[in-house]
Amino acid sequence: MNKRWLLTRLGLVGALVAGALVVVFAPPAQSIEASLSAVASPTWQTNGSVQGITVAAGKAYAGGRFTSVRPPGAAAGTGEVAQAYLAAFDENTGALVTAFNPVLNGQVYAVAASADGSRIFVGGDFTTVNGVTRNRIAAFDTATGALVTTWKPSVSFRVKTIAVHGNTVYFGGSFGLVNNLTRNRLAAVSADAGTLLPFAPSVNGDVYAVDAADDGSKVYAGGQFSAVNGTNQNTVASLDPATGAVLPFPGASAVPPPNGSCTTRVKAIDASGDTVYFGNGGDGGGCFDGTWAVDVSTNALKWKNQCLGATEAVKVVNGWLYKGSHAHDCANQGAGGFPQGFDYRYLLVEKISDGTLGPWYPNTDAGPPTEVGPLAFATGGDDLWVGGDFFSTNGVGQQGLTRFTNATPGAAPAKPAKLLPYSVQPGVVQIHFPTVVDNDDSTLTYRLLKGFSNTTIATWTAKSTPWDRPWLHYTDTNVVPGETPNYRVEVTDGSTTLRGNYSDPVTVASAPSTAYDQIINADGPQGYWRLGEPAGATTSVDSSGQSNNGTFGGAVLGQPGAIAGNTAMTATLTSGRMTSEKGYSMPQQFTVEAWVKQSGTNRGGRIIGFGNSKAGTSATGGDRQLYMRTNGSIVFGVNDGAQKTLTSTSGKNDGQWHHVVGTFDNGAMKLYVDGALAGSASVGTASLYYGWWRLGYDNNTNWPGGGASQVGMSIDEGAVYPYALTPVQVQSHFAAR
Repeated sequence: MNKRWLLTRLGLVGALVAGALVVVFAPPAQSIEASLSAVASPTWQTNGSVQGITVAAGKAYAGGRFTSVRPPGAAAGTGEVAQAYLAAFDENTGALVTAFNPVLNGQVYAVAASADGSRIFVGGDFTTVNGVTRNRIAAFDTATGALVTTWKPSVSFRVKTIAVHGNTVYFGGSFGLVNNLTRNRLAAVSADAGTLLPFAPSVNGDVYAVDAADDGSKVYAGGQFSAVNGTNQNTVASLDPATGAVLPFPGASAVPPPNGSCTTRVKAIDASGDTVYFGNGGDGGGCFDGTWAVDVSTNALKWKNQCLGATEAVKVVNGWLYKGSHAHDCANQGAGGFPQGFDYRYLLVEKISDGTLGPWYPNTDAGPPTEVGPLAFATGGDDLWVGGDFFSTNGVGQQGLTRFTNATPGAAPAKPAKLLPYSVQPGVVQIHFPTVVDNDDSTLTYRLLKGFSNTTIATWTAKSTPWDRPWLHYTDTNVVPGETPNYRVEVTDGSTTLRGNYSDPVTVASAPSTAYDQIINADGPQGYWRLGEPAGATTSVDSSGQSNNGTFGGAVLGQPGAIAGNTAMTATLTSGRMTSEKGYSMPQQFTVEAWVKQSGTNRGGRIIGFGNSKAGTSATGGDRQLYMRTNGSIVFGVNDGAQKTLTSTSGKNDGQWHHVVGTFDNGAMKLYVDGALAGSASVGTASLYYGWWRLGYDNNTNWPGGGASQVGMSIDEGAVYPYALTPVQVQSHFAAR
């Protein structure tokens, strides 16, 4: 048998063939791909939110609203040690530093350290420290833990943010006076003696964040303001570090001006090297919540990432930008990540070169009712301390404070799934399987092992993320008819290796299979609904082995089917449908397939497609769909910002069964009807949203020729695949009826 012909028939040209050992799709795997492990290191917890953190002299200092702290793993109320508003923890072990026990009478919002680590500066709402007057700002000696008695500026109202550069302490907040002299929300004092400095910008709204460039050439401030020194400054300003004069800032155009539906504010700033990074949080649907970067020397914009979900903290650690937010849509305007509906991600990392998301996927939760999560970041160089109003980290109880280090081996890959090999051609076994996720390494190495000897017969290096898990494919031709091999997958991140369970033995075919379901499953569907359930059933069983059952609604079962021995689903109501249980993130490689029968010159309906509603009607009518127009033509539609369709000839509502397939491969779309190509086109990226595969009704009245009556439409053998079937595969499915 010609192997090239066979692989073409199976749609696997380019897959590994027997005897080939390595195909590299991505760079080699490594244990920790970004600079930090996604595994949280032990640290004490707080009983309330942490608002500010700094690391100095081997300790992490956290300030906030908490009144006590407790050991890692301890439930709330267990092992509590009274320590209100400010506490210190050992940077290496995370343990409470009991020798540091200041007494403040109000909460802390900001904590910063001197460059040499000898002092920390704290700001907030307090007016006394250890019984001594300290109006909203104070300094502590890190060697002794003592309040610095000679450093005592007096601030008239809340200090929200502090940054230190050289011998200057910059701070911002809601105040109007410092040492009884006018300082409207921004001021500076000397780090050694606390002397008020000439830096005196006048800001017309609260300041949330301040930082100085590493070279000291500029100070950046962000917050809830619109003017500085009487000039328009939309929530962010670049200032002269000595006087507070406003400097030209072209990069600030990244922040959209407020309007009736959107007001966004700079909430976090981190200057690192030649770049300064900003994080925004907005009010209003779709309002700018993302990050942006500016060149310090020119103040020009470098990049902008428009993830939705307010950014509260940013920090550069070893060449990566770590971000604390409640991100819920990182597909927005090319942000390069997951779509709305996938998940809330409270911790992310971005490449400092362009702001795209990087390979680091730990997570916290968010404390009700604020639903914020992380609020403050700090680093000692090789770690990241995270404070906020969360209650867990990576699903384990950890309130208010957590930390991540670069300690290896980092997170482990998930265990690979048990394989489902099929043999439908003599001397051939087909294997398809999804990649897995490693929370701090998106690039993993996979090995396909054969038999109980675990002989490696194929190796891949492939990328995956929590929201995008590509499938890998292999055709084993080094088998003989009647043989019963088994297989398993091994995955490694370069440090930790895991193996999946052995597959059940597969009997290698001696003759071509004529069983329709076997032929379909051999091509690796992600979901396969035969729709052969008896009348009255509410659940459609997924026959692909991927555990993606569906739920029926408004459909009659037990009707004559397209395939002998199996029944079909018929829509007696306009809304007859089946919706799959598992959701997916904006697939860009897929195939939709079904058999359809409809009668009547004015009838058609939706056959199979993707939608953003699991239970009801999709808000936009969905896309990635096959539907029938009233004239009986079959349409394959994908939305890449505009509705793109391929349309077959008419007359398919003739009361006969027709095989319909739509394939999409990163912009290349094709429509097949009854095994033959009916149209093709090159388009853009399919719609970026989280959704579910659906058979039958969804509201597509806004699509060309959509909205035809579904009544009487029979659908059978629905399947979706995580790649584009080849023309030969499509033809073989049609011929298998």
